Amino acid sequence: MNPVRTASGAVRGDILVVDDTLVNLRILAEMLAAQGYKVRPVTSGPQALQAAIAAPPDLVLLDINMPGMTGYDVCQQLKAHSHTRDIPVIFMSARDEVLDKIRAFEVGGVDYVTKPFHLEELLARVATHVSLRALQRQLQDSAKALADEKRRTDDLLYSMLPRSVANALREGKTVEGDAFPAVSVLFCDIVDFTATASSHSPRAIFDLLGLLYTRFDALLGRHPVYKIETVGDCYMIAGGVPDPDPNHADAVVAVALDMVDAVAGIKLPGGAPLQIRIGINSGPIVAGVVGTRMPRFCLYGDTVNIASRMETTSTPMHVQVSESTCALLDRNRWQLDPRGEIELKGRGTMRSYFVSRMPRSRA
Repeated sequence: MNPVRTASGAVRGDILVVDDTLVNLRILAEMLAAQGYKVRPVTSGPQALQAAIAAPPDLVLLDINMPGMTGYDVCQQLKAHSHTRDIPVIFMSARDEVLDKIRAFEVGGVDYVTKPFHLEELLARVATHVSLRALQRQLQDSAKALADEKRRTDDLLYSMLPRSVANALREGKTVEGDAFPAVSVLFCDIVDFTATASSHSPRAIFDLLGLLYTRFDALLGRHPVYKIETVGDCYMIAGGVPDPDPNHADAVVAVALDMVDAVAGIKLPGGAPLQIRIGINSGPIVAGVVGTRMPRFCLYGDTVNIASRMETTSTPMHVQVSESTCALLDRNRWQLDPRGEIELKGRGTMRSYFVSRMPRSRA
């Protein structure tokens, strides 16, 4: 049945009319179409279920007394199906007993019209429930959009702060600095970055760092480590904070070696292969959230300073670890090559090691 469209050209709603009496079905269809509704007339319960599941309508007008499957049965099955449970159902029946009406509402009906019905009354009830259904859909769409936006916001927040810290801040709690006795800190930088940055366009350097850090960020999901920050070409991560991890040193070394592998094939703007230096140190730190407008999770302590020195004194495409980190590593996983004593700015000399994966024949 083709509807008469409203002045705006829109169809007012899609209505499934279910009645085994053809005369009633024709009258209802013509009456509703004249008011701008799209009407789908069917004559049995099974047809109604098939039509509703295939293309859920905005409203079902449902006769009760039908052979084979009553309107009550149809409504119960509509309410049991995930695609149709929210569709409003108006029952139509010559029955006028209170128990019949109670039964209609018990199975999920939203209204009950007694035959013979008054045209204006039926149209008013149809218009009300079609409007309510439209509002319900708007609310559902808004709720979904809100949930999607919350998920995106959470993802952004968790990329900036540890999950436990972010959740505490969102709940209005104060996150105070805390001491962590066993943490491994990694610093990584690009070899000859200053010279490269000064001789190429800011856009080229931006694209280079974007590619590099995208690869590094992708590695972090495979290891129990936390990205602290990036400043220029400096990339900093830590293990054992904010969640303690007895294997923090092994986890950070695993990431470090993956980072060395990840730069393969990346070229500097001038065409030379990109190379990185990595340094790691382990020990106690203090960590906490600093700032209120743009809070950051920061690490402080001598452990951080020595990790930075391990990076600046490392050599291209090598991972240098301090003696304290070396003592924590699983010797069955890693090969440790003593580098000897190195001079650290402001710290004198310190023993360090280059770490690599254990050769397969020795693993």
